[in-house]
Amino acid sequence: MAIRRMKIDYTVYSPNYEPGMGLCLDFRNLQKAKSRARGLGVGARVYRNFNQTNKKGQILGDWWSDNRYWLWDGATFKRLPTSPPIMG
Repeated sequence: MAIRRMKIDYTVYSPNYEPGMGLCLDFRNLQKAKSRARGLGVGARVYRNFNQTNKKGQILGDWWSDNRYWLWDGATFKRLPTSPPIMG
């Protein structure tokens, strides 16, 4: 039986992100993700993702996003309880 582990990572979307256009970056820790979002400008979003892996680090199934995300408004990150669609 495979050991299942949850890995949390964070995805940063540029303010003008649309599938196929814009920037989408993955980070392992929240502080690095927020730092990059600040650099991308007002409207950048940070999403928390959960990945299930086995003992060897192989991904088991799909990743999914939490129902929370952070939005950079130019001065602070607003933590919002519901996630809007990814498309801008």
